Amino acid sequence: MTHVFIVNPFAGGGKSLKILNKIKEVCNKENIDYIVRFTKAPNDATKIAREYENLGGIIYSVGGDGTMNEVLNGIVGSKNLFGILPAGSGNDFHRVLMAMDEISPTIDIGKINDRYFINIACIGIDADVANNVSIMKKTKIPASQIYNISILYTFFKYKYKDLEFNLNNSQIKDKFTLLAICNGKYYGGGYKIAPNAELSDGLFDIYFAKKISKLRIPSLFLKLIKGSHEKSPIIHKGKSDSLIIKTDEDIVCNVDGEQLIARNFNVQIIQNAITLYNNKELTEQFLSVN
Repeated sequence: MTHVFIVNPFAGGGKSLKILNKIKEVCNKENIDYIVRFTKAPNDATKIAREYENLGGIIYSVGGDGTMNEVLNGIVGSKNLFGILPAGSGNDFHRVLMAMDEISPTIDIGKINDRYFINIACIGIDADVANNVSIMKKTKIPASQIYNISILYTFFKYKYKDLEFNLNNSQIKDKFTLLAICNGKYYGGGYKIAPNAELSDGLFDIYFAKKISKLRIPSLFLKLIKGSHEKSPIIHKGKSDSLIIKTDEDIVCNVDGEQLIARNFNVQIIQNAITLYNNKELTEQFLSVN
């Protein structure tokens, strides 16, 4: 079986290239048939993945969350397995993989408008924080602190989102602090927003918080870090296989680290859409860089 590695050479400040050196070493040692392809521009990873539609091999994302999402959008409907080698700053979906035992599980994914996602789509302060990370990356802030600094930056600039949607037969229209539609458990570099989310249950775990005082936002993020937010009266939770979100102006939805700008978002679960390749032993060898 051929292993195709789609590498974002800029991910993680060069971390992806260090991983690539290890990939070549391990593949040569284990006699693994492999191909390496580099991305040069946005959407390259999707285009490259589609070139191997009929390969019947393993297509790896070697990069951050954005690269992962691009590769995902290129393999849906193909005969390939999906491998993920994290080389970004967040790597949230990889945390879910490390907790799984099955090597090749078939899982659900989400679709929002015309884009697929594997982990989480969010609107609100959490989305703005994720989107502002790109600004922080252009500074000299240490990678481990980029998300935390982005929280502070976003806190002072945040404008509440006017949203309307129907969840579990309840029509909800209000100003919102956050709305997260979760297939996976983590976002933001380890915030466990959906601790009970399952990748193969046919449902999203949906969390939202209506407008709260900005003074209460730091405590909300602390609850997210500790995983105690589910007990908070600020946070509301539901489960659904679909959600239609309407707004009166263009807003940004963060989709697995990628930006999607629209006024209406049609979100649905796609059951048993892809098969992951989660060989932990091989993954650990690939990631064992000095």
